[in-house]
Amino acid sequence: MKKLFKVIQVIERNIIHKIDGFSPRKYMRFYNSYLKRIGIDIVATPRYIHPSVIFDGKGYSRTHIGNNVVISRGVLLLVHDYSITCGLRAVGKKIDHEAYWIKDITIKDNVFIGANCTILPGTIIGENCIIGAGAVVKGKIPENSIVVGNPAKVVDNTVEWTNEKILKDDFEFETSFF
Repeated sequence: MKKLFKVIQVIERNIIHKIDGFSPRKYMRFYNSYLKRIGIDIVATPRYIHPSVIFDGKGYSRTHIGNNVVISRGVLLLVHDYSITCGLRAVGKKIDHEAYWIKDITIKDNVFIGANCTILPGTIIGENCIIGAGAVVKGKIPENSIVVGNPAKVVDNTVEWTNEKILKDDFEFETSFF
């Protein structure tokens, strides 16, 4: 029965992902509902979560997503880590099973996570943060931070960066997406 439930879950997710190509707004309405049903803690309404985002199935309920969050393609959110198994063996511990730790990931309001980022266990991303493409993020990211790299480092302040863009008139509005 459990396998049948998993198969139905995968089929439902695949159908919802197809909707993204036609109507991102409808896709997000269905996908938010789906993510909540599988246990992701969605506090408010994420703006967009790309279909290729991978949520760690080890603990869906350990992932917390705030309001107006955008998570781009290829992002991996890991709430568990099996590396302790290697460490235990390295110090001579005989273990019969895999050991791991599990820690929450919290993404607060108005966060943008760029393509192909990895968010590691225990990460808390503060409000109004921009996470640059490909970043590997761990730890507590202060609000209004722009973070890039591997390991991710704070390189700028969201408010100051945005004010510079406004002064330069260095952006365009997309009106047809949502």
